[in-house]
Amino acid sequence: MKRRIFLNSILMGSLMATRAKILLHDNKNIPKKNETNALVKIVGTAQDGGIPHIGCYCKNCERARKNKIYSRLISSVALFDFSENKSFLIDATPDIRKQLDIMRNRIKSKERKFHPDGIFLTHAHIGHYTGLMFFGFEALSTSQLPVYCSFRMRDFLINNGPWNLLVKLNNIKIHILEIEKEFNISQSISIIPFQVPHRAEYTDTLGFIISGKKKKVLYIPDIQSWEAWEKSIIKIIEEVDFALIDGTFFSPNELPNRNLSKIGHPFISSSIKLFANSVKKTKIYFTHLNHSNLALDPEGNEIKEIEEKGFKLAMEGMEFFI
Repeated sequence: MKRRIFLNSILMGSLMATRAKILLHDNKNIPKKNETNALVKIVGTAQDGGIPHIGCYCKNCERARKNKIYSRLISSVALFDFSENKSFLIDATPDIRKQLDIMRNRIKSKERKFHPDGIFLTHAHIGHYTGLMFFGFEALSTSQLPVYCSFRMRDFLINNGPWNLLVKLNNIKIHILEIEKEFNISQSISIIPFQVPHRAEYTDTLGFIISGKKKKVLYIPDIQSWEAWEKSIIKIIEEVDFALIDGTFFSPNELPNRNLSKIGHPFISSSIKLFANSVKKTKIYFTHLNHSNLALDPEGNEIKEIEEKGFKLAMEGMEFFI
């Protein structure tokens, strides 16, 4: 009898783990074959503090501590051009060590020391640029690693330590991006940077349209709100094939002790209404998820609502051939 109970407990544990993987890792939209030479890969989907979040023991964080399936690296995407054996990273997060491992394995590099061929920065909030520290003298100690950013981001890096030491020691070489001008990063991939409204304590904030020869990906991990932007987000989303957009919070019901209006992010609950028609044309994924996000509960009504309306939560490992 005890043996039967033991075996049943193992079976139930296996079934629960499998169900969690299905709920959290929906790979239906990941191509099974290399359809093109260009690829966008999601290597992080959490807000700047990651999941589990430092010092937080809410349900989402405790779930992630107990089972790594529910943990998330900080938001970032990697770009690959396999024909030229090149790779690029959008944002240098505090999780960059793990994210470079993912990139090296995907491009099958045999180099003893690996780093991307370039890094694009969105802005100067801690989850998006502080990973640059690992390219310095104390760690990888790169030589003139190209870093692409806005003029204000460049000024911030060269005028503040320890980042200016990276420039002084030639660990990185900063290149200023021309806003809304297409930039070819390889023969198969181009990128268009554009400004979006977001808290600008130190720098402005960029989003990107990443284009291959066949498809386009929109990447906006941070924005104040869709209404605060002078551009039509609906028009932009409907001109791309995949959209990875700010889904930091599901609704105002999160973080009861903080004023979310001051933090500044669109709510997923509002976005799924705004993009109800757009999702019929473009595959839309929510990223940059805060540890408090109600949609992180795999059994919750919020994730069910998102998926029933045709949207998805972005997951690390998702790939989009372009």
